Amino acid sequence: MHKAARTTLRALLSVLLGLFSLPTLGFGGYLLVCLLRIHTSDLYYSDYPYAFMSVAFLAAGLLSIWATLYGAWRRSFYGMSFALPVFLGLAAMISIPDLQPRDLSGIADTNYLSGVHAFFGVWFEKNHRFPADESEFKQALWEGPAAWQYRVEPVPPSRYKQRGRPLPYQIVVATGATGPRVTNISPRPGVIYYCVSSDLQEFWVTMTRLQTNLADAASLKPSADLTDERYWIVHAAGRDYPPKKP
Repeated sequence: MHKAARTTLRALLSVLLGLFSLPTLGFGGYLLVCLLRIHTSDLYYSDYPYAFMSVAFLAAGLLSIWATLYGAWRRSFYGMSFALPVFLGLAAMISIPDLQPRDLSGIADTNYLSGVHAFFGVWFEKNHRFPADESEFKQALWEGPAAWQYRVEPVPPSRYKQRGRPLPYQIVVATGATGPRVTNISPRPGVIYYCVSSDLQEFWVTMTRLQTNLADAASLKPSADLTDERYWIVHAAGRDYPPKKP
């Protein structure tokens, strides 16, 4: 093969295999930008190892580029070094969707709201009413189903932060309510609005959360995380828990 043809082939291999480095470099660069923004602004953000993950992905991307160029231009190991960028690129494309910071905070929020619905049912069957205030709200979460006792904190930790400070879930109680709180919402993520009727026989819970991993303000968590769906409202009434037969 002529020298010009070999050079052209090597250049094509470098470009084609170099594309496998883009997912790792792109995600690593994105996390690095996020890291800079959360330390230079008052943005709310999801707790995440930004520094470690950005360095890890950028290092993987640079290693991938090195293996591509070394394999194309030095033909080391008879081209075996080409397997590294392909493997790293495919692994990154598979793992990145599950490593998004927003998804991790969303899991914590979903678990919290699901726990409220389950635990409040146990509370009602025991007390024949729903919690009346923040203290009883936390107590209901602490007691919970027998199988989960002592596994859930009264106020589970959120994954939200601002300027490096953790933002624990904040419970806002509204008594004498006739529906959920969906207006006059706090811009802070992790605020739980517990609205309970005057007779304590019906309740509604909504929660603020971040729609992106960094944001100026939070909004109500949508149902199924779809922006065109209604808000996620945890709701139950006493009629949902008929008395057990002796």
